[in-house]
Amino acid sequence: MKKIFLTLLLSFIILGVNAQQKLRLSDVPQEVRMGLENTYSDYKLIGWFFETGQYVAEISIDNQVGRCFFTATGNWQFTIFNVAERELPTLVANYFINNYPGYRIKKSEYIEDFSGDNYYRLIISMKGVGQTEYEMIFDPRGKLTKTNAPDPSFVKKDYIARLNPEDIERKQKKMAERDGELNGYGLEIEDKNADNKKSQKVDIETPEALETTKIPDEVTKAFTKKYPRIEVEEWQNDNSNYRAFFKNRQGIDVEAVYTPEGMLMSTSTTIDPDRYPRMILKDLDERYPKAKIELIQKIDYDLKYRKSVTDKKLELYFYVELSEKIKNKKDRKYIKLTYDKSFKYQGLAGSSDAYEEEL
Repeated sequence: MKKIFLTLLLSFIILGVNAQQKLRLSDVPQEVRMGLENTYSDYKLIGWFFETGQYVAEISIDNQVGRCFFTATGNWQFTIFNVAERELPTLVANYFINNYPGYRIKKSEYIEDFSGDNYYRLIISMKGVGQTEYEMIFDPRGKLTKTNAPDPSFVKKDYIARLNPEDIERKQKKMAERDGELNGYGLEIEDKNADNKKSQKVDIETPEALETTKIPDEVTKAFTKKYPRIEVEEWQNDNSNYRAFFKNRQGIDVEAVYTPEGMLMSTSTTIDPDRYPRMILKDLDERYPKAKIELIQKIDYDLKYRKSVTDKKLELYFYVELSEKIKNKKDRKYIKLTYDKSFKYQGLAGSSDAYEEEL
């Protein structure tokens, strides 16, 4: 946490200085340019700047603009991405909405730090001119970790008082009574079968947490670096590797496979039916005219992983899954095929049998 606030302090200094010097590519030392190459792989360079003794690269990743800060020796310090309020994680947005009525978000950012302590940063203030600004820090999952904002209970009471000053005493009393009822007593229900109609207390036990897949820090950090501000819907452990299921910025289903060391192996992107390759559709119509297309995915291997595999050549390909009715049966038979990057049929996927039936 100390590293987080050292970074925040540095970001305050930088953001407080409006002057910045735009640089030509030739003005940027080779060490700094290599620092950017070593930090991010898939990016579009917008421009270079010089601020308060640091080199700043403005880049675009997945249509999100960020500013990367480097020392003169090329050491990456942190990257600041501006995040639209509507793109904040649900937990972050809900926490602010539920606990700070009468306030507004003046700035929302996602910060990637060289230490791996990535976080969301909100600057909030009461609505109006000249109000005090406060800072809120959330981890990538949306949990509040640090803030100097007023206590939410005070904010809510103050908000009620400003809406209806003469009613504040009654509302405070009601809230106190409610807090007392919920403070360690459980729920009370009326026993309608009892003659005396007395109430009985029911203790509510907290259910045990379901066992979840433990994901190594190297894997989660690699995912966050590759896909900033993307939430993983599900993690799976598959033969010592780890699969992340999520939606990209366009809302398309994607599956990414990582080694335990955090190396990205491949990504499987579901193709929208309106964008199915015509050559594949034509071939399927000839081979399986009665089949229904259930799924077409584009499987692409990461460049670094391709270079690490020397015993075979890894190329982009397409995975296709079809289904067909079985005569006189309710079950359907499933056909799994592959096509190469030129949309040429390669054969059945993962089995020597033409069909894999779903029981």
